[in-house]
Amino acid sequence: LALRGAMSAWRKLITANVRELRFHFSQTSQGSKGLRDFVQSNYKELKTANPTFPFLVRECEGVEAKVWARYDFGVEKSLSVEGMDATKVEKSVQQLVTEK
Repeated sequence: LALRGAMSAWRKLITANVRELRFHFSQTSQGSKGLRDFVQSNYKELKTANPTFPFLVRECEGVEAKVWARYDFGVEKSLSVEGMDATKVEKSVQQLVTEK
């Protein structure tokens, strides 16, 4: 339970540190399964906690699973989450949110 609370703390930093989060994945590829699972199980909670924040979900057949973060002044960073499970995807999103 404490671990879940620590992992949730980063979610409160989203609107302070990031301007937009984009999730790019394939609807069917096995390499995108972890990102699909993460979005499916976390999107509602993320959007409820950050109702005006743009969480963009982009599905395209055959695309590499990636998470993109846009920061101030149009600076963007991305991390490949291809082949990761949902827990590792969450850690990657957390990294993008907290590192600025």
